[in-house]
Amino acid sequence: LVKLVSREGQVVLDPFMGSGTTGMACVNTGRDFIGIEIDEDYFKIAQARIEACKKNKQLQIDLI
Repeated sequence: LVKLVSREGQVVLDPFMGSGTTGMACVNTGRDFIGIEIDEDYFKIAQARIEACKKNKQLQIDLI
């Protein structure tokens, strides 16, 4: 869905971030991401998942 509604390099806003799946999709498809989450526990989960996704993507780039 992220690829259908945005172009690479654009910013995607997710006002109900939850566990961060949209942010991960943005990392994987070259979009910037702003996420808003009121629940601190979900925010921490999303933050960890998105950071892990970024590290994994950098690892893939380094291996090429």
